Amino acid sequence: MNKKNKQLVPICIALALLLFLIIVLIIVKPKYEEFSEMKIRATKNNYERQTLEDKIKKIDAEKAVENLKLKSLKPIYETNLDSSTENLGVFGNMFEEIIKKAQKNGLLIRSIEYDMRPANDPIYMENSEFYNACELKFFFVGSYSQLQAFMSDMNNNFNYLTYISQLKITAFSSNTDYLLINISITLYSKKNDNQGQKRH
Repeated sequence: MNKKNKQLVPICIALALLLFLIIVLIIVKPKYEEFSEMKIRATKNNYERQTLEDKIKKIDAEKAVENLKLKSLKPIYETNLDSSTENLGVFGNMFEEIIKKAQKNGLLIRSIEYDMRPANDPIYMENSEFYNACELKFFFVGSYSQLQAFMSDMNNNFNYLTYISQLKITAFSSNTDYLLINISITLYSKKNDNQGQKRH
């Protein structure tokens, strides 16, 4: 190989590399970018589909919880008494039944207060023409296990709708086994037709 041919070899290699780079830039790079964009779009679509599926699952779960709540909702007590008079009689024996459940489960009753027109009760405030409401404020003394048994008894064995709006527990400083329990339970009864009220 003569000297001139030896000098052309690096030039040919350089031209070949340049041609390769041009081919890469013109043909391969756009294809790679297109492939990358397709991959990004596919990933985005998968993410959006997964997000949508997660949202649907969440909505379905929320609907299931709401349906369960509706199914487990207890009936409201119906009275035959003239419900225009504000007395505990329009709630039947619910008041006495709660006292019996508290005593049965070992809770000591320190005091009871009641409010025949609970201003903060959401059911009564929105439906006072259809329902009577009475908020009972109990002050119990007992242990945590006794309170737990009472709450379970109310949930499983009390036939009518009640609403617990407050539960405050304070331990005695002298004996931490016993608790001072402040609990507010609202009772409801449907107003009867003797007043010309329509049932809800």
